[in-house]
Amino acid sequence: MLGGTTTLSEVRVRLAAEPVSVPGARRFVSDGLTSWGRPALVEDAALCVTEMASNAALHSGSGFMDVSMQDHRESVRICVEDEGRAPVQAVVSPMPERTGPVAPEDEPTTGRGLMIVSILASNWGVEETRSGNRIWAEISGGNDEHTTRISRTPPSPARAAPSGLPDGWGVVRLVGCPVELSLRSDQHLDELIRELQLIDADEDNPPSRQIATVVETLLQAPAFARHTGRRIVQEAAAAGLDLVDVEMTMPRQVAAGVRDLQRAVRRADALCEREEMLTLASTPEMRAIRSWMAECLITQPEGAEPVSFADWLSRTP
Repeated sequence: MLGGTTTLSEVRVRLAAEPVSVPGARRFVSDGLTSWGRPALVEDAALCVTEMASNAALHSGSGFMDVSMQDHRESVRICVEDEGRAPVQAVVSPMPERTGPVAPEDEPTTGRGLMIVSILASNWGVEETRSGNRIWAEISGGNDEHTTRISRTPPSPARAAPSGLPDGWGVVRLVGCPVELSLRSDQHLDELIRELQLIDADEDNPPSRQIATVVETLLQAPAFARHTGRRIVQEAAAAGLDLVDVEMTMPRQVAAGVRDLQRAVRRADALCEREEMLTLASTPEMRAIRSWMAECLITQPEGAEPVSFADWLSRTP
């Protein structure tokens, strides 16, 4: 369920290692620092985690990445861990010791974003873990200007306290999610969105354009959570599972737009039923799983316990 605390000295979130997750990583770090009362560090920390998460999403070959932040009093340490098999050398380009600023065009494309981390962070490094790689950066908020330099790799930092989430963040659990139906419903939603985007360019179709704008806007905020959930279901399908428990971490504000999104999707579905769109209308099973997911997203932030899809179906008229 959604919630948070400002007493923990570490916060952590698991995201799909995809570019769409980068805004989620950035907001997570920004909200965490705000929870800790350290707004002065937000700008540099947000830039650093953007580059670190982008690096993991583009180069690690991992399915997931874990973004964590530790409060070290004098500084904060941000870590992005992946589960990819790419060696450190393939993820981070060697950056020789320099005495002056480095022009971006003088750096290779891979690792260029980490040059920004090197300049903003008081210290940073990269290390291999049992499952992949960990890139970390310490942000102190000092006024010192750092030049591009070789990263240092200290021993893996120990966790000072159990990890949690920033205020206003939490986990929504989809218990007993049917794998095949979830993937079909998600694929149908993607097809619906693609056609709505095309309709959005049609000035002669105002009602459809309005639906397209609403759906696209409402899907932007929870995109990283949706993709993380989809990756969990995809891995369950690859493992031959029929059911899987899906955990999606997100800000509480995401739940506020769920009802509006549901209404917009139903309006789009009505267009499909009237054959005003090429996409086929949702099946009853697709509508059921979307309604269940929407109810989980709406009620769990208010304190409701997770209910499996099977149990929800058995008590839904």
